[in-house]
Amino acid sequence: MIREIKKEEIAELIQKVDELGRYLTNHPEVSGEEKESCEYITQFLKKEGYEITAPYGEMPYSFRAVDKEKKQFHGKKAVFLCEYDALPEVGHACGHSYSCAISILGALLLKKFYPDLPMRIDLVGTPGEEFVGGKCYMTENGAFDEYEYAAMIHLYNRDSTYFEILASNDRYFTFHGKAAHASAFPEEGVNALNAARLYMEAMDMWRQHITKDCQFHGIVVKGGEAPNIVPEEVCLDYYYRAATLENLWKLNKISENCARGAALATGTEVEWQQRYPDYGEIYWNEYMDQIMKDIFEHVGRTCEDSPGPGGSSDIGNVNLKIPVFHPLLDITGKDKTCVVHDRRFERILHTTEMQKALYDGGKILYELGYLLATNEEKLKSIKEMHKKYRKLV
Repeated sequence: MIREIKKEEIAELIQKVDELGRYLTNHPEVSGEEKESCEYITQFLKKEGYEITAPYGEMPYSFRAVDKEKKQFHGKKAVFLCEYDALPEVGHACGHSYSCAISILGALLLKKFYPDLPMRIDLVGTPGEEFVGGKCYMTENGAFDEYEYAAMIHLYNRDSTYFEILASNDRYFTFHGKAAHASAFPEEGVNALNAARLYMEAMDMWRQHITKDCQFHGIVVKGGEAPNIVPEEVCLDYYYRAATLENLWKLNKISENCARGAALATGTEVEWQQRYPDYGEIYWNEYMDQIMKDIFEHVGRTCEDSPGPGGSSDIGNVNLKIPVFHPLLDITGKDKTCVVHDRRFERILHTTEMQKALYDGGKILYELGYLLATNEEKLKSIKEMHKKYRKLV
């Protein structure tokens, strides 16, 4: 049976980790610029008895923290993930500052109360979640190969067992035509904007006929030089999403065929590139769902159903290799009008209410870490179902 934790007996620890969360909140650094955030976190963890490897997984401003007392541990290992990049203009409206703090508190609670836990819990800092997709590259570079599972908590406007993210990728289209004076010699021109418009119309016509999990959205990055010049080069930037990577790749094929057709119909040429890696979806099932529901209830929170698919995250790529726990933790008092990436959401991070969220989130990861370290059958079942879904067996 897991040891019950009273808030007063870890008050000093909560205060220290809360200060870390507040520092990150008050010093936001956007993706790719998390130098000071990474330095602050790793210095904090060194004082708590961790050995730091930085960078880790060949990703700038990343790290791995290993409990020095378990440095020579040869048993199973799990990882709690730390995100700490912010957003332009709205800072940590993503909630990453306190999500990071929650992962650290969960690991420190296990270190404090279960130093002989039959599993090593490492902390890995994963920069660039909002842009670039740091975990995608770290996964490719083997950063998570030795772990049984990964876990972290995302802040939200409801309590839910998991974040239903979609697989995602991009295409950057460039249509090439021929410039000419739009009034004097229009017949000499080949209109790249017409091709782009035709592509956009063709994709919109597909909306009725693709599976309901599929989404796509795009913008015109370059539409021409001037109204009196037939557009010679037009660029579109599109994102695609789907419930699975397989459905995503089918959507990509439709998109590419529409681009070819639009170019053929208008006498233009088209090329495209994928600038960012594929983001995978997170595999989740009823067995894992019940585990998380029980843990949430034990810490005094009742989970709502998933809000449905919304957005994508590089944590899906970690899930290509190992099981992932990525529940949502309410910090808004279930105010559905207060959403992530909103300034109102960011302002909550500056309130004293965050200590409650930090405490609850830390306990959730503490209980999950204990359960999967001491119940071999549960961990085995989770891994087997994950391997079957990912076709790793």
